[in-house]
Amino acid sequence: MPLIHDSEMDDFDAAILQAGFHVDDFHVVDLEDEPTAKEQHRITGTVTVHRVSTDHAITYRAGHGSTWVVDFLADFYAGEYGKP
Repeated sequence: MPLIHDSEMDDFDAAILQAGFHVDDFHVVDLEDEPTAKEQHRITGTVTVHRVSTDHAITYRAGHGSTWVVDFLADFYAGEYGKP
């Protein structure tokens, strides 16, 4: 099971395009946590969203039960990533 699901990336890309940004201006890097003995079935980690043109990046918690896309969208619409 991947840390980032295709549907999450679809939502991410759609929001960027709808706001007039270019998808290529954003780079997403995911990093899985080491599983603990109790949580071997749960994949967790972080997702860092980097806007290339401004060199601005924010890291979000990701994986089972996370809301990284919602958290990203809140920052995105609040202007944290600047203007197109």
